[in-house]
Amino acid sequence: MILGRLTWGLLAVAVLSGLALAPFWSAARPLESLETLTGATPWGFWLRGVHALSAWGFLAGTVAHLVEVLWKKSDRRLSPAVWWRSVALLPVAVLALLGGFLMRGDAEAQAALAVWREVSASIPLAGPLLASLLLGVPGSDLAPVALHHAGTFTLLAWLLTAEHGGALVPDLRSTVLAALGSFAAAGLLPVSLGPALAPDGALLLGPWYLLGLQGALVVLPVFAGWLLPLLLVAAFGLVRHLEGRPRAALLAFVAAWGAGYLAFTIRLLFATR
Repeated sequence: MILGRLTWGLLAVAVLSGLALAPFWSAARPLESLETLTGATPWGFWLRGVHALSAWGFLAGTVAHLVEVLWKKSDRRLSPAVWWRSVALLPVAVLALLGGFLMRGDAEAQAALAVWREVSASIPLAGPLLASLLLGVPGSDLAPVALHHAGTFTLLAWLLTAEHGGALVPDLRSTVLAALGSFAAAGLLPVSLGPALAPDGALLLGPWYLLGLQGALVVLPVFAGWLLPLLLVAAFGLVRHLEGRPRAALLAFVAAWGAGYLAFTIRLLFATR
């Protein structure tokens, strides 16, 4: 499918641009290093924009491709194991992008880091250990976050995409098209940084793709931060095994989940006005 190939090309652009950015970023001084990159390094703002926008495009493309597969009912072409691993690409992509958001080091990133730590710690049994493994201990620098962003989750995303696409690397045409689109978008849509400290009383927003979850956590218990995404991933995975009314009911649940997520997103955005 064309959308799937283009999405893989966007992942390749995100990985390559991330490698180019790595020497400029500091785990001990994340915000200062990015401000230097953006303001004092020639074309630094553009390179950061290419990385961010291609990564966002990869996430959006993954969601769109998953919906496309379900719409065309082509999930049956994959074995159950491959289908579940393909569905796992969605949370892996979100976690990879969330790590990149935390690496900004500004006030919004610091707030998101605290929320992610609390949500991770609420997972039964392994929660506190998982939080320390993914985010490091409180007060440490962002080296563990960077390790999982650039290593663990990016490698998993690449391997899962490669298995789904049937090849180890994306085709040249898709990569070139993804690169040209990312280059143009980075020139038109600069990716900003926030302040180191938020103004008193300001509502800090997380990444755009998690605004619905942030809005839900305003009114729901903290464990909803991992339980709600888990239910969505499980629903996507189980669709492959159902037919008729059970499949339609599960897809209706997915649609209702998406509508609720959009409602929480809009509610949160109105609260910022």
